[in-house]
Amino acid sequence: MAEIVTKRRLAPKITLYEIRAPRIARNAKPGQFVIIRLSERGERIPLTIADFDRERGVITIVVQEVGKTTLELGHYEPGDDVLDLLGPCGTGIQIRHYGCVACVCGGLGAAPIYPKAKALHAAGNEIVTFIGAQTAERFILAEELAAVSSEMCYATDDGSYGHHGFVTDSLRKYLESGKRIDKAIAVGPVPMMKSVC
Repeated sequence: MAEIVTKRRLAPKITLYEIRAPRIARNAKPGQFVIIRLSERGERIPLTIADFDRERGVITIVVQEVGKTTLELGHYEPGDDVLDLLGPCGTGIQIRHYGCVACVCGGLGAAPIYPKAKALHAAGNEIVTFIGAQTAERFILAEELAAVSSEMCYATDDGSYGHHGFVTDSLRKYLESGKRIDKAIAVGPVPMMKSVC
């Protein structure tokens, strides 16, 4: 079992949890995920490791309440235990110095982008983050991303903050201005990622 240490609402129906998992935190790499199960008869669901703190022995996950298990997890509070937590799973990304890295995220894509941006920043890269959401209240992890980015470009579908339109419009304008990007990482809806390519 793994104890929930922190619970913080990021946006409507989107919650950040810190979970005590020393072994996973010790071995986690940006780009990996965990598989969580809440009860004996519960389904197993994969969730991105949005951050990890090796010293505190905790991992961070960001959950949108959309299905049976995520809605059930929404009722959990600090001190409650998750029955099963398997990980770290998957292959982490290669962290090295590229130069200027564009991190493009739409909606919940900010959760998997953040640990990558943080590690790439620590490796000496300049991080330019392009973050999009439906409305201003639905931005998640924007402060955390800003802390590791030299530039932040915001876009909202409704125009309530930043560019009124797609996050990829901001990326296009950035490139058209003559600025160079050496590597791009994109996480979000499939049409957004296709547009980034």
